[in-house]
Amino acid sequence: MQAAGRKFDVVVFGAGGFTGRLVCEHIARDYQGKVRWAMAGRDAAKLEEIKKNLVAINPAVEAVPVIVADAFDSPALSSMAQSTSVIINVAGPYAKYGDKVVKAAVDEGTHYCDITGELNWVKRIIARHHEEAEAKGVKVVNCCGYDSVPFDIGTLVVVDHIRNKLGKGTSQVYGLVEDARGGVSGGTIASALNMMAAEDPADVRASTGDKYYLVPPEAGRGSDRPSGMLPSWNPHTSAWMGPFVMEVVNSRIVHRSNALAPQKYGTDFKYREAISSSLPVASLTATLMLVGGAVMAFGPTRSLATRALPKPGEGPSRETMLNGYWKHAAVGLTEEPEGKEPQVVVAKCSDPQRDGGYWSTSRMLLEAGLCLALDGERLKQAGLRQGGVLTPASAMGLVLADRLRSAGITFDVVKSPALAGAGAPATQ
Repeated sequence: MQAAGRKFDVVVFGAGGFTGRLVCEHIARDYQGKVRWAMAGRDAAKLEEIKKNLVAINPAVEAVPVIVADAFDSPALSSMAQSTSVIINVAGPYAKYGDKVVKAAVDEGTHYCDITGELNWVKRIIARHHEEAEAKGVKVVNCCGYDSVPFDIGTLVVVDHIRNKLGKGTSQVYGLVEDARGGVSGGTIASALNMMAAEDPADVRASTGDKYYLVPPEAGRGSDRPSGMLPSWNPHTSAWMGPFVMEVVNSRIVHRSNALAPQKYGTDFKYREAISSSLPVASLTATLMLVGGAVMAFGPTRSLATRALPKPGEGPSRETMLNGYWKHAAVGLTEEPEGKEPQVVVAKCSDPQRDGGYWSTSRMLLEAGLCLALDGERLKQAGLRQGGVLTPASAMGLVLADRLRSAGITFDVVKSPALAGAGAPATQ
């Protein structure tokens, strides 16, 4: 349990990075004076420069403290953790810079969230800290950005609707990317490369080939298997599905959420993530992923390719982020006796005005941190896990969905046998 009287609600660690600056901007614009927060990182001068820019957005930011702490400085990290209810960690790649930050959080009874997509590192954190964090009532929540909030929470919205409105379990959810536009940052690329270059090749193969990679052994395994690279027809959406690059991360998170849920999603729940489009687009996506995967998997060609890619700290222009958008669908099928057609529930998940990779990601991460810091009683009443190395859905559930809706990100059920009128949304 956390000690009473923490000085801050949240500390943004890695505030000097590209996404860290965006998290701080969201606070300065929308939460300054409503939450107690501080900026943290290793470079005091850089933090002060960013703070000066934030003062132009909101003069009250002048009073926000700056904490100097390096990712390898355990005493400084412990002091930082003692001061706050939640560490929002934006300093990646996490396999390189995250170990001591998580340890400090768990040691000091401080909740923690990040935006990693590095599955190998997440599994290492689970092995090292899950039991202690669970015993202490500390929530360590990975993947709180576009990896994997829209998919993890979108799945939960559909599963919850099927259970509570239709009285059934869920046999399958499709997480479908219908449209998106945005940019790429150097931090994300560095994280992906770090995962590919992990020390244990066997573990890398396991993480990319096993949808149950993050599921606790005692939870058991189902029949879900890798989706493959070839385009396939989805009769429930009347569209083709092509491979989506983030499925390898998000499917593992969704299955861990199911394993940690108070009530399992279904008796043999399956999840597939894909781009929903025409056959030519699905085929082109598959080809590009195969070629790109081959290039990035081989050391020499990976080294050549990375020279032309953005470096850590770099990212898309503000214009690109603010003119971006993403639109997803979560399509759920009910469990039915053999031979009976499933009922179909569709939720639309989107940010129609900002790109997913950075503008939406920074807001998702911030709302996750504030949810952990400020919504503890609601999380307890919802019957969610109170400690451990968790996923967004298992740690914050539909309480986080409510926060994200207030921030402009939609999670609306638009098709279900339970809806009163055809096409009328049923917000969960």
